[in-house]
Amino acid sequence: MKKILLDTMIIYDILTEENKAGPYHELSQAIEDEKITGVVSVITLTEIINFLGDIYKEKINGLLSSKLDIIDIDRTIAIRGGEFHRDCGLSTGDTLIAATGVLENVKHILSDDTHFDDFKYLKKINLKTALKMAR
Repeated sequence: MKKILLDTMIIYDILTEENKAGPYHELSQAIEDEKITGVVSVITLTEIINFLGDIYKEKINGLLSSKLDIIDIDRTIAIRGGEFHRDCGLSTGDTLIAATGVLENVKHILSDDTHFDDFKYLKKINLKTALKMAR
């Protein structure tokens, strides 16, 4: 099964998309149906709570019980994240997210953020490509 690292704003879009026939719902369903493995850094949980606040506690609890592979930060990820921060100039949060994917042997990151465009350790893909990978 193909693994895709999901950046924080993708998770935000999944949680806030109101259209049940929308593309983020389709992505969520592909993960639940185990057509692809969605890998998420625990850092994303911190960022999502910051973005959504208490209003979305139920959605966050749903996220925790989903089939997403939520990876805790350990010292290996922290060290690799520090190296990425030093060498690539990404923010601390983004370097920890990226290091999580790299150390989980993920090849693709689904992100709308331009700062992953030139990140050589993960291939940035868009939602359309991720959905094709799930077929």
